[in-house]
Amino acid sequence: MRSLCLAIALTLTLLTGCGGDSAAHDRGPTRDAAVDGGSHEKDAGRGGSGTGGTAGHHEGAAGHAGSAGSAGSPDDAGDAAIDAAVAQDDAGTEPLVDGGTGCVGPEGEALMTAASVGLPTKGLVLWLRGDRGVYKTASDRVCAWVDQSGHGNVLRDPSSPPLWVAAGLGGQAAIHFDAANTYLTESGVLGIAPTSGRTFVAVTKLVNTTGRFAAVQQGKSGSGGTYAFIDANTFNTTGSLEGAYLTNNAYDTTLATSTSPRIHLLAFSTFAPGTAVLSAMSYRVNGAVQSLTRTPGGSPIGAPGVIEDFSSADFTLVGAGPDAYVAEVLVYDRALTTSERTSTEAALKSRYGIP
Repeated sequence: MRSLCLAIALTLTLLTGCGGDSAAHDRGPTRDAAVDGGSHEKDAGRGGSGTGGTAGHHEGAAGHAGSAGSAGSPDDAGDAAIDAAVAQDDAGTEPLVDGGTGCVGPEGEALMTAASVGLPTKGLVLWLRGDRGVYKTASDRVCAWVDQSGHGNVLRDPSSPPLWVAAGLGGQAAIHFDAANTYLTESGVLGIAPTSGRTFVAVTKLVNTTGRFAAVQQGKSGSGGTYAFIDANTFNTTGSLEGAYLTNNAYDTTLATSTSPRIHLLAFSTFAPGTAVLSAMSYRVNGAVQSLTRTPGGSPIGAPGVIEDFSSADFTLVGAGPDAYVAEVLVYDRALTTSERTSTEAALKSRYGIP
């Protein structure tokens, strides 16, 4: 569920029940040493700890535990809050979101358009930026990150909130996922059809170059390998390499991980089951196309190197891993064209000072 408090308030003239997703499925990065690779349910009541990318872990880099709603009860300001939200929206600024007790949102923040900053608009279903839509506590811990694409998505912390940093990456604001169990998530896969292509874009800076880090991920919570994501130090990696993952298939590049800021662009032309992964997937870092080699192991349902059914996928997640910054994320419901990939990378390089 991705309902905003404003939408509920305007529809029902209530502000009840909008503190977050009430879905009762599992959610959260996990590291279970009993299975193949990656992560599994973790944190309070979710069991397991450790680093990803090594043999003997569950393959997907994130499980999924608990509600997507942030801690605390929702705001009950009633009509005054509704009026404030309407006035803010009418003024061309972002609508209000209920982030829970102690979670304060930005005031008077201007709405943005992707086209105004040189980004493709067609098929954009999620756009997160470190200087927009960030709801945080007095200690700058992030309790909600609001989508700029116009689709009303709100990613929330289910347990351990990451840290907002004013100049975290390239002099720009970023979210610091500063512990293994800090991440932001939302139920569902942003309305993307199970067999549709998609593109994940993330501007990141690793602090820990040896731990597994999922900058952007979609998948089925609690599954053995129904995940798709940008995956530094992937399952059974040969070590300290950028990588990618798709449905029980983990791939190393030849590019070493680094603490320098990087732009990752992972595009899939299709998610049709039975399609060869390498015919459908393209991964670029800072504009350079990466060669991909499938790592050993895994538990494919069919033949290794083939896309598996993704129809059960039930979450979208940003920032699962031990220590990294994320400044910007874009998700498209299609594979960007080659020229769009180049223009997207150029716009992001300019913003973050990446050569």
